[in-house]
Amino acid sequence: MAASKPLCRLLHKDRRGCGIYHGRSPDAGSYPILVYSVISDVPALSADGCEMERRVTVRLHILTKDGAYERIEDAARKVMDSIGFRRYQSMELAEKHAFVKIMDFKTGTGVEE
Repeated sequence: MAASKPLCRLLHKDRRGCGIYHGRSPDAGSYPILVYSVISDVPALSADGCEMERRVTVRLHILTKDGAYERIEDAARKVMDSIGFRRYQSMELAEKHAFVKIMDFKTGTGVEE
């Protein structure tokens, strides 16, 4: 995701690069940022005791101060679509100091031998 210039241009920059983080943000006071994590990686197809396919779900959190995340959402969806993930669900939250857009993306992958 960090290789996407259109997405990075929309996010806060810090000494680590554009505001894309795995797991959690090291500086929760700078917005907008995007935080991602793998929330599920489960077998979907097995044969003869071997995993043949799995389903992976990645969750994106877009955090903004003003709730204006539509352009970031569009750019993130384009990146996820380009790597084979499809949006599964999304929700919006308003917290004390930030507005949060949460999006889950799923893909199925074959296991290579």
